[in-house]
Amino acid sequence: MANKQTSLGDRFAEMTVVALTVIALIAGWFYKSSIENASLAFNAEGISAQAPKGWLQVEPTGNEILHTVDIKSTGFGATYVIQKIPTTQEASSSEVASLLSLSHAQNLLAFRILDQREVTVYGRDAYEISYVFIESNPDLTHDQLPSVVRGTDYIFMNSEHAIVATFQSDEKNYDLDMGRFLTFLKSLSF
Repeated sequence: MANKQTSLGDRFAEMTVVALTVIALIAGWFYKSSIENASLAFNAEGISAQAPKGWLQVEPTGNEILHTVDIKSTGFGATYVIQKIPTTQEASSSEVASLLSLSHAQNLLAFRILDQREVTVYGRDAYEISYVFIESNPDLTHDQLPSVVRGTDYIFMNSEHAIVATFQSDEKNYDLDMGRFLTFLKSLSF
């Protein structure tokens, strides 16, 4: 059997295919990232942020000024909520956290606080509440198991208002979705 010699042209063709494949994969990844991270400017009541593009904008209720849900996520859709809660100038973030926790306990099934502490978020002092609750589909015709949902509230005190930025996501997707929420939180200004 004779040894087959590869020509310089064959080697160049093989290297070109490998290089083009790598370039196409990198370009595709950048394109995918730009689509996933696209955002829309949000501005209401002196608060602005870059809300995720393509998410469902839910009609805000109560103190909410923004309520948006990722309808493409699996399980409980990642949810961002911004609330502007009136307070007195003497109110502390821990007092607002207590009222917020009480509200969650009344409105969320099997609500449990995991942690609460003072933190600094992008140079701003905040109070963080991490919690978990159960969300089940109220439609009895669906045979879905309830979802375990993790949530985090960041409370920022601003003169006579508390600005609360809330993130909630299915427990399975929480860590992945938290990175996107932190990007959203970085864009938040008031």
